[in-house]
Amino acid sequence: MKLKKGLAIILALTLVLTCFAACGGGGDDPGTEEGSEGEAAAYSADSPLVLRLASDAPIEHIASTVNNELVELIAEKTEGRVQLDYYPASQLGSYETVYEEVMLGAIDAAQITVPDASDARLGAAYLPWYATSFEEAYELYGQDSLMTATMREICAAQNVNFVGFLLEGFIGWGFVDMPQDLYTPGTNKSLALRSPAMLTFRIPAEELGFTATTVTYAEVPTAMQTGVIDGWVGGTPNMNYAWVGEIINYMVVNYMHAEATAYVVSEVSLGKLTEEDRALVLEAFTEMSDRSFTMAEENEKDYMQRLQDDYGVEVIEFTEEQVAEFAQFTRENVWPQLEELLTVELMDAFRAEIGM
Repeated sequence: MKLKKGLAIILALTLVLTCFAACGGGGDDPGTEEGSEGEAAAYSADSPLVLRLASDAPIEHIASTVNNELVELIAEKTEGRVQLDYYPASQLGSYETVYEEVMLGAIDAAQITVPDASDARLGAAYLPWYATSFEEAYELYGQDSLMTATMREICAAQNVNFVGFLLEGFIGWGFVDMPQDLYTPGTNKSLALRSPAMLTFRIPAEELGFTATTVTYAEVPTAMQTGVIDGWVGGTPNMNYAWVGEIINYMVVNYMHAEATAYVVSEVSLGKLTEEDRALVLEAFTEMSDRSFTMAEENEKDYMQRLQDDYGVEVIEFTEEQVAEFAQFTRENVWPQLEELLTVELMDAFRAEIGM
């Protein structure tokens, strides 16, 4: 009698445990296909999944033009199942904060400068005078480039999908006052030049003869108006027009840095999508990245003219010979100083990429 009762209890417990497991009481593995499909099935065209895209680009900017087209493209490709909400002008925070949030999945995607705080090699995207023309920028920052492959590998280790670069143009210098001996690299320019904290900006600014002063992007207009800085490095003609056009008197177009900001997407957010929609969303980001390279040069020329016509800014464009002189000086005097930051191996690979 006791034996029969014991068997009955064991049988009952077995049935309970089997039922519990079948109902998912042990917890689905979110990495399994079944768990992923269960989460993905929670959205549809009638109840779309909304992703947030952060950017520090002003509304009147090539990046915002591209991003607004991206919003439409994702809705079209996914037939309304996925929607992208665009937040320009640093509405969701500075690019440093935004990137941290993308790593965590608190912000779904961003079009930003990827900061180098988490890995110094991420500063390689702003290697000075790496590309010296729009033609070179397409080769050196495109989908199949060494630069893109490097960024993808580093970001992947941080749970971030680096989709590609958005070429905004080339960063030059915007000045309230004209520096002395402008066309000679390495001589004292007698001006305080705003530089981002990234060493790929600060070191070349100092070597070229400026007093490099770190001022956050948001404080640049005020710092210029109050005389804290005499000029800034960090803006294309488009950005200078939108951000400080009424303040500066000179814009120097010298092709110092390709303004190749990045499309990055959180792997946490991508995990909410079906495999089909994940592919479509990344395809849309890639298409708009590629399209920016065809738009950037015409946009650059347009805003060089607008700076002159609308604000009376004197636009000074370096000749090919002057660009080559500054590039040679920087590659000889600045690039070796960046080897500890970016690694010798990576710097040698970049040198090989441009035939040095």
